[in-house]
Amino acid sequence: MAFYSEDLIEEVRNANDIVDIISSYVSLKRKGNNYFGLCPFHNEKTPSFSVTPEKQIFHCFGCGVGGNVIRFIMKIENLGFKEAIEFLAEKAGLVLPSNSENELSAPPEEIIKKELARKEMLEINKVAGRFFYDNIENSKMAKDYIAKRKISSKIVARFGLGFALDNNSLSRHLIEKGFKEENILATGLCGKSEKGFLYDKFKNRFMFPIFDIRGRVIAFGGRTLESSESMKAKGIPKYVNSPENIVYTKGKHLYGLNLAKKSNEKIKRILVVEGYMDVISPHQVGITNVVASLGTALTEAQGRLLRQYANEVVLSYDSDEAGQKAIMRGIDIMQSLGVPVRILQMNGAKDPDEYILKYGPERFEKLIDNSISPVQYKVDKIKKDYNFSDTSDKIAFLMKMADILSKVENSIERDVYIDKYSKDLNVGKEAIIAEIEKRTIRDNFKTKNWQSTRSIVTNKASKEDIPEKEKMILYLLTLKNFDVYEQLKQIYAANDIEDFKTKSLIKKLYNLYESGDIINKELMSLCETEEENNYFSEIVMNSTNFEANDALTATQSIIRKLEINKLQEEKNEIIKSFQAEVTEDKRRLLESRLNEINIKLAKK
Repeated sequence: MAFYSEDLIEEVRNANDIVDIISSYVSLKRKGNNYFGLCPFHNEKTPSFSVTPEKQIFHCFGCGVGGNVIRFIMKIENLGFKEAIEFLAEKAGLVLPSNSENELSAPPEEIIKKELARKEMLEINKVAGRFFYDNIENSKMAKDYIAKRKISSKIVARFGLGFALDNNSLSRHLIEKGFKEENILATGLCGKSEKGFLYDKFKNRFMFPIFDIRGRVIAFGGRTLESSESMKAKGIPKYVNSPENIVYTKGKHLYGLNLAKKSNEKIKRILVVEGYMDVISPHQVGITNVVASLGTALTEAQGRLLRQYANEVVLSYDSDEAGQKAIMRGIDIMQSLGVPVRILQMNGAKDPDEYILKYGPERFEKLIDNSISPVQYKVDKIKKDYNFSDTSDKIAFLMKMADILSKVENSIERDVYIDKYSKDLNVGKEAIIAEIEKRTIRDNFKTKNWQSTRSIVTNKASKEDIPEKEKMILYLLTLKNFDVYEQLKQIYAANDIEDFKTKSLIKKLYNLYESGDIINKELMSLCETEEENNYFSEIVMNSTNFEANDALTATQSIIRKLEINKLQEEKNEIIKSFQAEVTEDKRRLLESRLNEINIKLAKK
């Protein structure tokens, strides 16, 4: 049997996000904090298979199977533990020691040496972190910096902040502790002179330990406290960071996540910033759901980490070109991982640290709450390039905006922006919709992807909405309101209901209304089977309660959606007809009718 240390197994498990892995076997849909799908281990029609990104586990409430990502691969691929580790390591691009080197009965010296080196390097980092922390008392420069930045002693301790003196004392301290020279050098904390002496690489720097998700010190960032002019004159970089090594890979960790993961359980929102102090400053005032990406942009590995602990990610990067590119990359990564993302807009300060110092935590929290969607961010970004008093500029902007909105998958979100920019720019919704529709149809002509042709307004009442709409009709009928019934029956016969269980119950309710017995009838008695009883009781218990007037409003909304459905069906037929060879006259007639339908839909 192969020898894999606990740390190595943990590294393999952490490198494979359970949602990513299971998604390649099971179609998962997010509901609240979890993902659900049909269990691959037993036959079922209703999803009872649940995946929890936060805990990185799966469980089927139908057959009882559960565990972590390793357990899933063992079961789905019918592999042993060793083979599952190797399978997942390959998926994550991790190199494992070869099988010939890995016999548990006689583990090779090199394997043991590497594992011991990893453990010792983590211990070296831990000792160095404590050493830097204790140095604060010996440095007026460090104490002055802490006072200037208004960092409390509690926060200094929580983040393990420290100071590196300019006397090579850390090198001597680590040697005195008995650590091996090669492991000290491997951490990047020290270097070796030509004469063979160890020296400190971090000198006269305020130190920020970087912790992994398990709270272990894996690296350091050091900030010089000299003036900008002095730094430039000496060619000294503002920050020096630990190099990547066997315990630290920059793109796989997030600064402050070990603390942020414990914060705001209700909201599950994480703010991603650039710098160490942009994490520390919010924590000091009680805003603890903040992390830094240890670089200018998010990586996919960091995105997967965020998905484990956040239902929503808010990005806050500098307004310079690099920061804006980082935001665009962050948007792409989080959206590809299925995590809602927003962008924090900040005026009057260059970063969160400065903003909180100037305006206080309440205004900063409000700023986070008011962060904007990727669509608004992209539209606002191009908006700056146009002069709206110039007609040609205004038209050019509308064309660019239509490009952006045509790529929005969520029909509700798209419709909100159509309405917003229609009012903001004093342009009819019909015109914006027509431009977006042109792009959608044109793109689908190019790709011949007719099945995915999206409606600009019509997804408000798409086929996917029908089950929920029919449940709402069923619920409205349980209110025993004859006005509601009269309006519904005019446009929706019981036989029009598509869902079998719903149709059966609606037929019974229609009959009760027609006979006048609805008022005195105990509605649960309509159920003839246990399944029907469970279904009906769930609808009655889970639907929103309406007052009489609200019920009528809801009924009007249902009727409106039915009318939209009819227009949508005609529209789909027209779009399909474009696939066939048609004459120019026929095409013009179809386009004219399509435009009429779009206008009607826009007015609904």
